[in-house]
Amino acid sequence: MLVLCLTLGGLCIHAELTEDERSPYPDAADLSAGYESYVGQQLMVFGTVTETNEGEMRIRAESDGTAITLRVTETRTAVEPGGVVQVYGTLEPAQTIAAERVEVVNSSRWAEFYKYGASAIGALGFLLLFVRYWRIDREAWTLEARDG
Repeated sequence: MLVLCLTLGGLCIHAELTEDERSPYPDAADLSAGYESYVGQQLMVFGTVTETNEGEMRIRAESDGTAITLRVTETRTAVEPGGVVQVYGTLEPAQTIAAERVEVVNSSRWAEFYKYGASAIGALGFLLLFVRYWRIDREAWTLEARDG
């Protein structure tokens, strides 16, 4: 048990130390603090769509309690305000990203509720079937199939 705890602790420390290597893109806090130093670089950012127009959208990206609003150009993706997108592209002046690729995470603000709701119903169904066909033997602390 001690070996397992030490191994898991070591993996957590390793993950923290190598985070910058695994995610080389600046987050919203980095962009807010030094936007001009990232202009011209490729980046990936997640954000909530606040406004859409023909061929562009505005997104609000947040991290570490800091938010930044970015204008995303060259988009051909249909997303409603409130939806969440992942944008990969080149950062330009005036808080603009020239998108090379836009992936929709949630197409609307209700898509996330739908995903969690469907997952909750599936989990509840599994639990009901599990309890129906299995029981815990409290003397031996094992699972046993119910008869019939």
